[in-house]
Amino acid sequence: DEDNYKTILFIGETGSGKEAVARKIHEKSKRAGHPFVALDCGALPKDLAGSELFGHEKGAFTGAINSKAGQFELAEGGTLFLDEVANLPFDIQTLLLRVVQERKMKRIGGANEISLDVRILVASNENLYEATKKGKFREDLYHRFNEFSIHLSPLRERKEDILPLANWFLKEVNEELQKQIQGFDDEVSKCLLGYSWPGNIRELKNVVKRATLLAQSNQIQMHN
Repeated sequence: DEDNYKTILFIGETGSGKEAVARKIHEKSKRAGHPFVALDCGALPKDLAGSELFGHEKGAFTGAINSKAGQFELAEGGTLFLDEVANLPFDIQTLLLRVVQERKMKRIGGANEISLDVRILVASNENLYEATKKGKFREDLYHRFNEFSIHLSPLRERKEDILPLANWFLKEVNEELQKQIQGFDDEVSKCLLGYSWPGNIRELKNVVKRATLLAQSNQIQMHN
């Protein structure tokens, strides 16, 4: 159905949980039994962005020793999550627009068209509409991506979520590290609530993991 293909644009600061929400949407969709592939476009070298997304054929460019499938092919039947999509070079945005419109692509250096059955979810910590006005992002691609948008507030604006998230991460880390830390004392809880969390959920998770590693008792305290 249409929702199976609907593109969603996630907007939020780095670390605010965009990929986690995208993954949950995938898991609740009809595509759940197929791959969820996440790609950080901000970490891609500009000259390799096309190859990573669309793949390439042997000899397509210097260093292309073998043919390679791109992230779109790896996500076939499932969902491709493109994080920090505003960082993609303009020429790659043009190729991406065609894929979004036609659900077809060619590998870099390839002649054969490949049909795609992939849902595309995208995220940005930059305002994509403002990026279009600056000429940094294609306006037609922005409108294609913005069929539906979800804004994720920074953690400092969601104080009520801090302790539930901290306890959830503690449960995960306990399982990962085979520890049995039972919670946070009052002083630690007050500290967690009073901090601004510039790194958002990702920072909170890292802090909980580090505290769990260092804990010397069955509770996380300010001075373990």
